[in-house]
Amino acid sequence: MTFKLSLWKVTLLISLYLTLFTNYSFWSKILSLQPLSESPVIGISFFLILVTVFNILLTLFSFKPIFKPIVIIILLCSASAAYFMDNYAIMIDKSMIRNIFATDVHEATDLFSYKLVMTLLLLGVVPAWLLYKTEINYQPFFKGLAAKGLVILISSAVLGGTLYSNYKELSFFGRNNREARHLINPINYIGSIKSIVAKDLRKRNYKLKPIEDDAQLVLSDVHAVNGIPRKPSLVILVLGETARAMNFSLNGYQRNTNPLLAKQDIINFSDVTSCGTATAVSVPCMFSKFTRDEFNFDKGREYENLFDVISHAGYKVLWRDNNTGCQHSCDRIAYEHMLDKLNPKFCETGNCVDEVLIDDLQHIVDASNTDTAPNEQLTKVNAVIESPRGDRVIILHKKGNHGPTYSKRYPAEFEKFTPVCKTNQLVSCSQEEIVNAYDNAILYTDFFLDKSINFLKKNSEQFDTAMVYISDHGESLGENNLYLHGLPYMIAPDYQKKVPFMLWLSKGYEKTHSINKDCVASKSATALSHDNLFSSILGMLSIETKVHDKQLDIFSSCKSTQIVKK
Repeated sequence: MTFKLSLWKVTLLISLYLTLFTNYSFWSKILSLQPLSESPVIGISFFLILVTVFNILLTLFSFKPIFKPIVIIILLCSASAAYFMDNYAIMIDKSMIRNIFATDVHEATDLFSYKLVMTLLLLGVVPAWLLYKTEINYQPFFKGLAAKGLVILISSAVLGGTLYSNYKELSFFGRNNREARHLINPINYIGSIKSIVAKDLRKRNYKLKPIEDDAQLVLSDVHAVNGIPRKPSLVILVLGETARAMNFSLNGYQRNTNPLLAKQDIINFSDVTSCGTATAVSVPCMFSKFTRDEFNFDKGREYENLFDVISHAGYKVLWRDNNTGCQHSCDRIAYEHMLDKLNPKFCETGNCVDEVLIDDLQHIVDASNTDTAPNEQLTKVNAVIESPRGDRVIILHKKGNHGPTYSKRYPAEFEKFTPVCKTNQLVSCSQEEIVNAYDNAILYTDFFLDKSINFLKKNSEQFDTAMVYISDHGESLGENNLYLHGLPYMIAPDYQKKVPFMLWLSKGYEKTHSINKDCVASKSATALSHDNLFSSILGMLSIETKVHDKQLDIFSSCKSTQIVKK
């Protein structure tokens, strides 16, 4: 079966199809704010704007060698974008695209479903096949150019007339609903990809910029109080994933999701805001010297970060990952990914629960690995293990509460809250089932953090130990029909921005680093953010440098002057 159509009819039909069939989320947003029954102006105007803009863009590259391949790709990608926007109420902007690029095969598998296949088939493959089978009547080159020009002229006239005649209503609507542009499919993802690629090409040969070269550990090799040699420091920084603060019973949640941590002598900071709503933004931002207002992706790549400064001060730093990587935050330190270990005790079918991060951690602390490293990364790891002085920071990057399959984030014995949602089709589950699965994953985080603290207690004879836990961003669990995370920061709800942040210090660590724990605890209800993390970790580790900001360091006013400097 073959169809014969002129080029202008094809571009118009595709424009109508994209407008009507792949933009359900956009139309739902528009019509919920301005129903047609009240005033049809906004709805009709946006219909004409989308059709004419799509028609102009399609006409611009409607040349025979490239037209069908490009449009087929757009149809398939638009079907995929429509599925995720319609089913998880997400918006697509640059940060979401970066998050997609950072998704690994195992995370992508978690998102695979029968409904996704059917959506791709009906909204993508079928129209792509129809286009493929259509015999398009292309005119001779110059005559074709004239015809294209006429189509663009007519479309532009309709577009201009629509904007001019309804400017007041459209401008008012646009100013008050700027986020709606992130729902226009396919302009949202095409524009975001174009922006990212253009920036990456400009910055491809960037030169790493040191933020300062003056970092030093201001601790003597002997203890400040009794003069005996001090113990080396061992700090575990646990980086959570998709954990939202309001589901921690330590923060007043009605369910007891933190039964073990409640028994530990921790400091829990209850009002902490993330730097972003997606891992690809939050992780490089939280470990940079820049505040959220100052940070951008280029700065995250161009400048050294927290771990560079810590390394310059003499600490050995190791990043252990059970997630999708470190978003370039660990490019210059030792790195291990847990899937490379294939630990059958905690891993199956490409998914590891978070205990894999600490299962063999004693091996590293005991400095027992003397094997010859076969590659550069293992050489870095062994350098941490065999550090002669022994001051170490170990980052444990959890899988945490990464959705939508929250039920895969914990072993079966932690399924305390039932019934649970066991599918990635969150809209097919009740909110109770979604929250139950999510809370079970929080319960497992409670167990993981308790186990980490007990591990540090066990090693407190040979180290001064401490643990910090903070999450990258939060999560929406169906509130206001929103799911997952990644909404533009300006409109994202607190569910996606409020994160847990807690601290545990051994008595030896308090004494060696001259930290007044009661003073730090008095700040537990203070409004904090990821902006505080960079300088607070430096202060906690007793590192002095010009980039340390005392105003952002939660320890700065809680340290005595007992530290004996080198």
